[in-house]
Amino acid sequence: MNQEDYSHLITEETRRQFHRDGFVIVKNVLEFQELEVFRREVDCLMNFLISENVDIMKDFGGVIEPISCGYIEPPVSQMYIMSKRSYSSLRNMVTESPDTVVPVLFGKMPALAQRLLPTEPDDNPLCLFNEQYIVKTPNSSSVSSFPWHFDSQYMDASAQTAFPIVSCWTALDDVNVKNGTLLIEPFPRPIDPRSGECFDPPTSMDDLATYLSYHKGVVSNYGPELDRDDALAQARLSSFNTTPAISNIARPLDIPSSKKDSWMASVIFERQRPVLVDIPAGSIVFISGFVKHCSLGNESLRFRRAYMPQFSAGKVVGEGECIVSLAVPCSDLYQHQD
Repeated sequence: MNQEDYSHLITEETRRQFHRDGFVIVKNVLEFQELEVFRREVDCLMNFLISENVDIMKDFGGVIEPISCGYIEPPVSQMYIMSKRSYSSLRNMVTESPDTVVPVLFGKMPALAQRLLPTEPDDNPLCLFNEQYIVKTPNSSSVSSFPWHFDSQYMDASAQTAFPIVSCWTALDDVNVKNGTLLIEPFPRPIDPRSGECFDPPTSMDDLATYLSYHKGVVSNYGPELDRDDALAQARLSSFNTTPAISNIARPLDIPSSKKDSWMASVIFERQRPVLVDIPAGSIVFISGFVKHCSLGNESLRFRRAYMPQFSAGKVVGEGECIVSLAVPCSDLYQHQD
């Protein structure tokens, strides 16, 4: 993992907003050359699938996984799911150097995601959990929308609430309401029932127990699922700042170690207005695995391309101690595991 300092992109204010709302938008993260590498790769994969008479929306649901979509031969061994060296070698079979996505996939992306996850323990480092392109074909609004969901819901039940993940939803094209953008319902805000004062998340979220207690607590207090059209109308009523105003800073919530599972009883929760994402290409929406979101269909005459790697705080283990999805260590310090 690249050790470059990205604190100018993920500041303390950015981290606070991520934990408060369950997501945060950071514009223009990718340099133009980095953006072009991802565009060339997804175009290569799309052209291959189309040449194979695959309907990207109907057959793949708009989701293209680089290793398993059929473009390269299936790996003989499954060891690549736990090996950075093996995984990187497979990824380089899709688009070879200097067009490889590997430097960003195991460099900038995890370095940014790490700032939004609990501190990684020495024996269980930050891992690549999944990666996929999400493509919406032109004029496909009737089949290219995604329903409300949490990213963690695709893990098995025992892993959903035990292992935090961050999705890095990366716009490869300018994204707006016309071409299939995201619609996000932020985390409910905890409020002091006596004073009406809003609370911010705890000051430090580096501890895994505190992180999970807060994120699981707020997500358990979402209201009934919103009608998407109503949510879209609400989102259009207000603009959303990617950086929270200083005046929005509230008193941090204190979660005593003895009340990790019961702090919700002392507060009430207020639903926040849904947020419509409108961002330029190269920007990233960092999404907690616990936040509720959906996406709109593509009404435009062009493809809408996005790339989404997901990172986990250590390897995700499900029922029977089986690894869920990928568990590729992002740090070179763990090459001895390859």
